[in-house]
Amino acid sequence: MIAYFLERPYLILIFIVLIVFTLWVCLKAGQASAKHRAQTEKTMKKLKEETELKNEFATLTPALAQSADPARLFKGVALNLYKKVADSQDMNAAFEKLTDEQKEVYSLYFVIDDGAECLSDFFEANGQPVTGCAKNLLGKITDGKVSDIFKKMYLAFDREDETTSFIPEEIKALNKEFSELDPYDEICISAGKFISENIEKFI
Repeated sequence: MIAYFLERPYLILIFIVLIVFTLWVCLKAGQASAKHRAQTEKTMKKLKEETELKNEFATLTPALAQSADPARLFKGVALNLYKKVADSQDMNAAFEKLTDEQKEVYSLYFVIDDGAECLSDFFEANGQPVTGCAKNLLGKITDGKVSDIFKKMYLAFDREDETTSFIPEEIKALNKEFSELDPYDEICISAGKFISENIEKFI
């Protein structure tokens, strides 16, 4: 058997290549499985947290709003607004029935959710009136830097604005600038305070 392979050295090379390839495939399969498992665990954790938040703020009162952690208040209220809109037969009509403040909080949540990794993802996933409502609320509750970057990104994705044009490199730069500010915790806290200060618009 050994003599057979020694007489045909190219078969040894092929055999080695097959072993290396098999090991590589097994490694990649293991990595893919681990990645899938991690993603599944992340998704399940997120769903559990969202369910807890919806239940915690299902019945909103002034006392609850005043005592709650602002970030949890924002997320809980926004998720319940989303549920209200999503469960309706006509989502557009349900959205229009919300108060202006509710529309803004509803919309801002998608900045946190869809734009968590990259701000432009929010604009790619959403259009008017969500993007406009989110911009309005951010202008009220955040400092100039966060609001200014958001407004620039808003213009970059505004199909009705024919006077402004952003190239992909500029959008990438805005994403980086926004990410470096890491404003998401600040946004959630400020939005929660906004709800508490305008509680009559949410109950």
